[in-house]
Amino acid sequence: MLTTIESMKRIKWPLALCLLFLIPAQHSFSQDCGTRQLDPRVAMFLKLTGYKDQTIEELRATPIAKLKYTGVPVLPYPKGDVQRIKITSDSIPVLVFNPLHETNLPIMINYHGGGFISPLIPALEPLLWQDAKTYGAIVFAVDYRVAPEYKFPAAVNDSYNAFVWITKHGSEFGGDTSRIVLMGNSAGANLVAVTTQKAKKNGIANKIKLQVMNGLPGDMSPQNMERSGSYRQNANGYFLSKPYCYFTVETYAPGIKNNPELSPILSDNLSGLPPAVIINAEFDPLRDDGIKYAAKLRKAGVKVWDKCFAGQIHMLLGLPPDAREIREFEMMVKNAMQESF
Repeated sequence: MLTTIESMKRIKWPLALCLLFLIPAQHSFSQDCGTRQLDPRVAMFLKLTGYKDQTIEELRATPIAKLKYTGVPVLPYPKGDVQRIKITSDSIPVLVFNPLHETNLPIMINYHGGGFISPLIPALEPLLWQDAKTYGAIVFAVDYRVAPEYKFPAAVNDSYNAFVWITKHGSEFGGDTSRIVLMGNSAGANLVAVTTQKAKKNGIANKIKLQVMNGLPGDMSPQNMERSGSYRQNANGYFLSKPYCYFTVETYAPGIKNNPELSPILSDNLSGLPPAVIINAEFDPLRDDGIKYAAKLRKAGVKVWDKCFAGQIHMLLGLPPDAREIREFEMMVKNAMQESF
């Protein structure tokens, strides 16, 4: 549920871009993250962005275009390192990043954040390109349909159908379809969980070797939002707010209840799913969703790497590019890929 960052236009945009898509982590059990001390770097980030909470009434009154696009300039990267294709009968846009220009590379299928409202904005492209370089992989970035024009389950269908298509055609772009990782942030993390569960239901979960989820909205029901400790503690003031989460649900999936394709933590049986990396942050309303999903996966016999980062906000935004946590994340994902392939 990554909120859009209109206010980032007030800070230096190269730094803003570096902060959009960070997923630090290490192999550990969940923590309660009980410090209640906001990281000073993050506090400065919130100050520089001019972050201000909005009520749900204010969100409803905001033109949808301002919620879809950040207006942040795009950092340059070699345009020859990406192919822009459309796949399946729904013509789903997919960006294929291969900066190494090699073959037989692992495949990372990426589902972007944006509250199921924002599309894959150009500002994210350099970060996806960097992911491909960092992990020595070919990144397929799925630009699934978004609300309010396309409500649930359009994003789910696009995400799953793109995954199936890539399992069949990824080798045509130099990818090794026996080594597929699903990776997503915020709303994209939700789509990773849902896509993986659908793959299991359809007997092809073995095609996914690793799932990586950062800032997971695991239970998007009003009951969870009202009862969850992390929603109560972090309702306002930390970039992703409780009102925005409510607004996301009413925009993306109005009236949908008790559906695991919206709230993957509600699935009755998680056994047989591929290994998972789940990243949480202390000051994130979604923190407890991620912790609970990790625990439920582990109880079902799924190998899980998860960590809750004390002092951090949703998606670990606000950390500088050279932060220790970034290096931990990169090493953790690389190690998890090696163990899972």
